[in-house]
Amino acid sequence: MKLPFSELPAPSTEAFSQRTSISRPIVGLLLEKDGCQMLVFALIDSGADTCVFPASVAETLGIPIPNDKPSRLPGSNSEPQIAYYEEIQATILPMGGPNIDADQTPLTFPLYAGFCETMEHVGMGVLGLDHFFSRFSVNFHRAQGYFELL
Repeated sequence: MKLPFSELPAPSTEAFSQRTSISRPIVGLLLEKDGCQMLVFALIDSGADTCVFPASVAETLGIPIPNDKPSRLPGSNSEPQIAYYEEIQATILPMGGPNIDADQTPLTFPLYAGFCETMEHVGMGVLGLDHFFSRFSVNFHRAQGYFELL
């Protein structure tokens, strides 16, 4: 599947005074659990160990938090970050863009994902090494404005 990088606004800083936006590999996902569904966005992040979403996503999917599968997340936050994991189904939805056909077949797969209160401020999930990069090869073509999932 070929997908466009998403352009997000980024404030200029002293270090990056000309920057107004940044390109990120973000996918649209349909998450499902026991008949409950939710559309979300997630950043593809090879620096993340696992796949994690805001806790509010678990609530919409009917997943009780806390559950019996907690795990502490590594990170730079000084507060403890605990995610509660559950097996769900994920479907990556096609997204069109310049020279990208939006009429591609969606990719559906089982996903073992965590749900964490401290992810609420991020506004999207993260797809990391376990259960995403272990399933797909990802080729980034940033200069051309797209990435591929194989």
